[in-house]
Amino acid sequence: MLNMTLPNRRLLLMTLGLAYIAIGMLGALPEASLIRLASNTHVSLEVAGSMFTLSAFGDLLGAGLSGFLLMRYIKPKYLLMLGLFFAGSGSIMTALTSSFPVLLLGQMLIGLGFGFIDPSLNTMATLAFQETLSEDLNTIHGLFGLGALLGPLILAFGLQFFKSLELSYFVGAGVAAITILVVLGQQLPELPRQAKNVQQKRAANRERQNVLRQEFLWLMVLQLSICSAAQIGFRSWIVTAVSQSAAISLALAAPVATAFFLGMTAGQFFGAQVLRRGWISEKHFLYTALLGGTFWSVIAAMFPGQVLASYVASALVGCFYGPLFPCIMAITSRRFVHAIGPISSMLIISTDTTSMIVPVAMGLLIPTLGINWVMAIPALCCAFAVLPMALANRAHPQGQTDHHDG
Repeated sequence: MLNMTLPNRRLLLMTLGLAYIAIGMLGALPEASLIRLASNTHVSLEVAGSMFTLSAFGDLLGAGLSGFLLMRYIKPKYLLMLGLFFAGSGSIMTALTSSFPVLLLGQMLIGLGFGFIDPSLNTMATLAFQETLSEDLNTIHGLFGLGALLGPLILAFGLQFFKSLELSYFVGAGVAAITILVVLGQQLPELPRQAKNVQQKRAANRERQNVLRQEFLWLMVLQLSICSAAQIGFRSWIVTAVSQSAAISLALAAPVATAFFLGMTAGQFFGAQVLRRGWISEKHFLYTALLGGTFWSVIAAMFPGQVLASYVASALVGCFYGPLFPCIMAITSRRFVHAIGPISSMLIISTDTTSMIVPVAMGLLIPTLGINWVMAIPALCCAFAVLPMALANRAHPQGQTDHHDG
């Protein structure tokens, strides 16, 4: 672990949090402004929606490339800066263009940027905050949620008072640019230098192969994928479920998604404080989050026609789902800190793959099962995640903190 003084640790935490505020804003804006983007590029909403698939593909591609680049060619600091540059540039292209192919290119750049940012940020956080990684990742991810809430608010402000779509995108890109300048001026954590002679390279390759053979790693990847499936599936379809079941307009149902993001952000900030103060162990905290997420997901699936109940349940689902991703990332990253670059990339790839598959699969099942049964899928995922979590705890007890399996 990198030794850092307390002021430097705080500055790094603020810097990484600022990066996540930027990508939270830039990630939320295209979804919130889809109608306007479709109008600007003279295509239907259905066609415009395909940009999200391309963005997800760019994210997946970026995550895969980042693992390779971190192992061989580039420092995490520069990969983070490159990701922020791509995300900001793609967002400006998205806001200014009247050409649909250019819009798609912008979304591809945004996705590629996100794919670079997540593994590089997780790598630096793991190297700097290993002993407090769960609480610090919860704080950083909570700031992502804050950015995701701010983005649509700035969009609404710009459209209401200035009739400007571009304002919100420029603000998000500006935050990304400021973060690049802040990162540039800091000495940030770096991975150990790569082996140069043939013997050292062979030893490094054997070490990576040993990591990939470990049962614990694949159980954690499975956990993360299942929990991501629950979170992404719920937030993708909860607005539609409430709108159809309660027979209300999308305008009245849409704040249900806002309640989910508010709950998720609050859950991450609260989780950081719970873990920091030692009120509960990390293992029991995760079990509590899974059980709470399962219960409130079931409530949301049973009563989507009750608007008030849906708002409350959605907020509580977000509150319990929120800490799952950063805590699982932290546990896995601490365990494999000696191979943190490729491990970070692998974890992000697993969540990106889930992001591309689960919402589409749920949509295809709605005509057959109905919206209520489909909304039970996130609850089933959350309940099923308990199994790999229990197996992982048996394979690697919580108190064990060795960082290398020879």
